Amino acid sequence: MRKFEFKKPFEEVEIAGKVYRIEFSDDKIREYQEGFHSLGTDVQELLDVDETKLTKEEREKYFEKAKHLIRNVIDMLLGEGSFEELYEKSGRSIVNMYDLVWFLAEVVNERNAQNKEEKRQQYVKPKRRVNQK
Repeated sequence: MRKFEFKKPFEEVEIAGKVYRIEFSDDKIREYQEGFHSLGTDVQELLDVDETKLTKEEREKYFEKAKHLIRNVIDMLLGEGSFEELYEKSGRSIVNMYDLVWFLAEVVNERNAQNKEEKRQQYVKPKRRVNQK
């Protein structure tokens, strides 16, 4: 008898001593793609700002916008409220949180690449070797 098992539709990651789950259902993958696309656009906007020309109030808004972007991504991937918990564990460091976002993006990208490669391998037939004499 042949047997088939589904792969687990999630990846577990340990962050600051706690295990979190990143879900990989079709709906979640679409949500992640949109979230990362939006993040990329918003981060580029922030990078284009010359902070030296901002007032103190504008710098504060700029900082809060960056923090909000990170909150959205962390909560999207790890669950609502995860940002606040991890922000505290990070030493209330937005730089540490940026590092976490890039780590999580890498996990998502690796999983997607692995899935694509497995599918490619299933559909690409190995070339037949021709006996040469």
